[in-house]
Amino acid sequence: MIIIVRSKRFEGEYKKFVKHNLPRAESIIKALTLFVSNPQHPSLNVEKLKGSNTWSMRLSESNRLFFLWINKATIILVDVGAHDRYNDY
Repeated sequence: MIIIVRSKRFEGEYKKFVKHNLPRAESIIKALTLFVSNPQHPSLNVEKLKGSNTWSMRLSESNRLFFLWINKATIILVDVGAHDRYNDY
């Protein structure tokens, strides 16, 4: 079982990301539910960002969830938003 921890930064970005947008909130729940059951599910397109310890998973064609592996069973969510945010990591 994978444990999911949320960083302070993620909490703030999450609030902005889902504000007045229920489908975005639902996409995060769906992706994390799928990730917990199968972290390698093809629809998540989980990938390690080049030159970084940060990973991303697909929420939609243009949005990603960014996270770090703490150990083999724990991730920490660090950011959520547009696909091009990967440049920040």
